[in-house]
Order: sequence, then C-alpha cells, then structure tokens
Amino acid sequence: MKALRIERHGPPSTLTVSDCPVPEPKPGQILVRIEASGINPSDVGSVQGRFHESPLPRIVGRDFAGVVVKGAEALIGRKVWGSGGDLGILRDGTHAEFVCLPEGAAVPRPKNLSAEQCAVIGVPYVTAYEAVISSGLVEPDQWVVVSGATGSVGQAALEIAGAFQARLVALVRGAEAKEKLASRKIHEVVRVDEPGWIGAIREATNGDGADLALNGVGSTLVQGLLDSLKNGGRQVVYSIAGGREAPVDLLSFYRRRLSLIGLNTVALDSVACGRILGKLTPLFESGTLRPLPVDGVYSIDQAAQAFERTASGDGKVVLSFSNPPG
Repeated sequence: MKALRIERHGPPSTLTVSDCPVPEPKPGQILVRIEASGINPSDVGSVQGRFHESPLPRIVGRDFAGVVVKGAEALIGRKVWGSGGDLGILRDGTHAEFVCLPEGAAVPRPKNLSAEQCAVIGVPYVTAYEAVISSGLVEPDQWVVVSGATGSVGQAALEIAGAFQARLVALVRGAEAKEKLASRKIHEVVRVDEPGWIGAIREATNGDGADLALNGVGSTLVQGLLDSLKNGGRQVVYSIAGGREAPVDLLSFYRRRLSLIGLNTVALDSVACGRILGKLTPLFESGTLRPLPVDGVYSIDQAAQAFERTASGDGKVVLSFSNPPG
C-alpha cells in the first residue's frame, strides 16, 4: 500500500511516498480502507518532530474516512470515520491506503457528508467539543468568546457552541477575517488587532463579561481573555501558537474566581475520539452542525504540496484515495 511513512523528522518538503505492507488486524481490531484523510497543523508538527515521544519510523496522519474491509463480520462494509491523538504520533496513522484500528475507533460516519468532508472534521471538531462542552461546560444563553474564529477549530467551536444555544462573540484579526463571518449567527465580531477589544467584548455581553473564552492562540491572549470574563468565568487554552509563557494578574484571578483550563487532545486516543464523533454524527445528519469547507483535495503523491499548504494556513486540505487497490 502507499503510505506517508517517515524515517526521520524534517520539513514537509521532504515527504515521500513509501510502499508498505497492508497491516493485518489482530483480534478486536478492524482494517479500514482509507478513502480520504485530512491534514492538520498537528500532522505538520508530527512530521517536523514536535512530539518528542513519537517513534520512528511511522506512518503519519490523525483523521480519516473509509470503509471497514476486515474484522468482525458485522462491521465489514461499514462506512466509518475517526481521529485520534495516538494516530500518526504514537503509532502508525491514517495517511495511507489502509489502517488497523480498535473496533471502537471507527464509528459510522454521517450519511449526508462525503468522505472528504468527513475526513477534515476529526481534530477540529473533537477539539472544539472538548473545549466547549467537556472542559468549557457551556450552558444555553451563556456567552462564549471564540478566538481564532476563522480557523478550523474556531469555526467548529462556533458551530458546537451555537448548537448548544450559547451566545457567540468571535474574536478575529483583520477586516477580511471579520467579513468572512458576516453570514454566521454570531452576536458580535471583535477585532483583536484594534484597541479596546476587551471593552468591546464586555460591551457585547451587556457589560457582564463572557462565561467562557476559548484560547486557540496562546500566551498573547491569556490575560486579555481573563479580563473579558465575568466573575467565575473560565478560559480554555488549547494552542500555544502565539507563545507558551504568559504573565497573569493573580490577584484579579483569584479574587474574581476565574478558571484557566488546559486542553490537550493528543491525550485522546482513537477510541475516545470515536465516542465524540459518534455524538456529533446525528448533529451533522440533522443539519444542526455544518462541516468545514474542503479547500483542496490532493493525491498521496502530492502530499508534500498538501502539507506545505497546511503549514501556510491556507485552508483545510485532504488526501484522497479515490482509486484504491482492489
């Protein structure tokens, strides 16, 4: 089978396609023929060697949509999707024509979405679900600030928080980003690159502040988002792209009973991610949640180009295995 198997870490430009044996499922496992596999920034980081616990050699890739071809008889032929913090990081992943998984890791995918649409949902929506629901504990009518709202996780967070009847403030950078969100059901779009953005959030939330703030940027937003919260509010941090160390006004922090919560979805293995995607499937099928746009489809032979596009932040792209081996 064709696979993105790396022998050493390096830039995406060094990626080449390997010819690997098709894995054989063990008891309790299934073999999935991959139809499409999304590329995430964490996949780029995996290739570059940012996950120090990752073994070599390994096949990279976290997200997928495919069909079960071996395993329990009742599962064969099932169209499935999945993701996992272990996939492509701690073990062989999904940027290949086949992958072996535990039975619980591949759940029936939404019937109304294409394989390519399903393949780019995993990491963004799992992260957003964990940030908004599991860690953020959002309730109807609560105010949620979503930073990086035009990114994949940001868009997913807006969808999930909106589906749970939260009131939304999108935090973006630049006039173009603000325009991209004009058609969404968002109560306010605030530009973080303009002065007074903290006050703008407070004004949007009727002067009270937000109940929950999602920080997908890092240290540069930590204190500002804490200042934008109401007393007893909480901030969930799931990325350090904008820096890893942040000074915090601890006096204000403890007197206002604020919470700062870390979220690492790499700690969620493929079975845990399967459970989350199983909860989201009926919401996609009902139209309550919208899939992310697929901005580019590449063959595995174009993987280096696809990875470089992901590294540049130019949209959500997918590897398609449209002509699998028989």
